[in-house]
Amino acid sequence: MCHLFVLILFVVFPNSLLGQPLQVIINSDVDQNGQVGLALTMKNTGSKPLFHIQPMFHFHHSMSMMTAIRELGPGQSITLENDKHPPVLRVGTYPISAKVRYKTLFEGGESKTILHTDSFYFEEPVKSQIGGSIQSSGGPASSNLKIMIQNHSDSLKNVRMMLLLPPGMVAEKFNGMMGFTLRSNEKKNFDVTVKRGSDLDEDRFPVRLIVEYGEMLKHYSGEIKGVMQFSPSWYSAKYFPHFTALVVMGLIWMGFYFRFYNSPLNKKGNTNA
Repeated sequence: MCHLFVLILFVVFPNSLLGQPLQVIINSDVDQNGQVGLALTMKNTGSKPLFHIQPMFHFHHSMSMMTAIRELGPGQSITLENDKHPPVLRVGTYPISAKVRYKTLFEGGESKTILHTDSFYFEEPVKSQIGGSIQSSGGPASSNLKIMIQNHSDSLKNVRMMLLLPPGMVAEKFNGMMGFTLRSNEKKNFDVTVKRGSDLDEDRFPVRLIVEYGEMLKHYSGEIKGVMQFSPSWYSAKYFPHFTALVVMGLIWMGFYFRFYNSPLNKKGNTNA
């Protein structure tokens, strides 16, 4: 029974159990003058090749596109260097994010996106006092993000925020960066509507809100993670074929069951007993 349950999980949730085939690692190096060097390593940990891999870095309010990779075979890895990050001046922790898009087939196939975030510090790490949460609800065409951020300190904070979305998606009333002031222990809530990309097959995507602020000569940053959905929480279009297959299998087994127990031979055997 346990093996059957595991098999059903693999059928219904294959990606969740097998994991993401493309591994992404960010390495950073900051010198005493604040010059930042970044290296993005991508490795195919799966058993099939990946195609049309397009990586990019996100830092502050800008993007840096990197060299596209035509194909990455099973077990292969590649490291790309990037020196486009602006010099850092304030002591503190800085966010760095990589967005990688790839396809499972050379022509057509499923398009997937990985959002990988990390951070580096200049001279010494500092901890952000801004926290929050992201909740999502939506339909096939758009998703509504309910974002909450809170100032957990006793002092006023002027914050800047950057919302990281998969390629092809557009957020209404959130053009790249947003900023406002949070008083001591103040909490703010706001909604952001995101339009779904027309060439995306999935309906669940990771979303990250990068939050930054400065105090005197120090810089603080943190991230708020969430899942953006384009369907009700109990349903995923991605797994519809798997659910259909399970329902069909269940109906077949029920048919065999009733056919066996209602067959003349079975009734005769029960009468003799």
